[in-house]
Amino acid sequence: MILNKTNKIIILGPCALEDYDQIESVAAMAQSIGVTYLRTQVFKPRTSPDSFQGLGEKGIDVIKKLHSNYSEMKFVCEVCSEAHFETVKETANIIQIGARNMQNFELLKYISKNFDPSTHDYVLLKRGFANTYNEWIQAANYLLGDKVKKENLLLCERGSRSLTSDTGVSLDFINALKAKNEGYQVIIDPSHGSKKSDYVLPLAKASLAMDFKGLIVEVHPRPSESVSDKDQAISIEDCKSFFNELDLNE
Repeated sequence: MILNKTNKIIILGPCALEDYDQIESVAAMAQSIGVTYLRTQVFKPRTSPDSFQGLGEKGIDVIKKLHSNYSEMKFVCEVCSEAHFETVKETANIIQIGARNMQNFELLKYISKNFDPSTHDYVLLKRGFANTYNEWIQAANYLLGDKVKKENLLLCERGSRSLTSDTGVSLDFINALKAKNEGYQVIIDPSHGSKKSDYVLPLAKASLAMDFKGLIVEVHPRPSESVSDKDQAISIEDCKSFFNELDLNE
């Protein structure tokens, strides 16, 4: 399989930004294979209030330091509130809205009004893990407007809760294909869509074979030590081998 990096959006990085050394090692690998978008999540909505919630504003300093050493890198930051958006708006190139906030309509309207095409490449909207196709598209419609055009919108399929899958989640390629066929740019999240690292890269390969716009994959230098989603994170070495086999730089 030949993957033309000029027309695919590949986003790599850890579930949560932990420190400079962690993200720098991922950035070095990404640069070596021609990937420019990094997951640099400084805010993390978590099910448990006792779980790591992200570095917050301190993470912005880490991103700025990284940018000084990797000037061509671009950054993906999740936001859960208007205040979060204001914190990351000058740093993030992709504004991510996670599954839990897909129907946070006031947040969607705020981002729609404050999106800056001169700074921001895209808004990434994940489908909620229990939301229908219609609900996903209607959430997207809250974003679309004068500043956010369809070409600035990425819809992300990240799987649904499942009673039958051994991991408790299943990717919904039907919803993703329907959105693609209706003219939306769709990327796939095989990490949240599988919850287990063994399945991430096979699902990534299947997603690329179906010619979706791209992927968002959780990569960590030491997956077993990740403070968030360690079971679904893949190693830097495995990630690099996977994309090299796809001839990303061709």
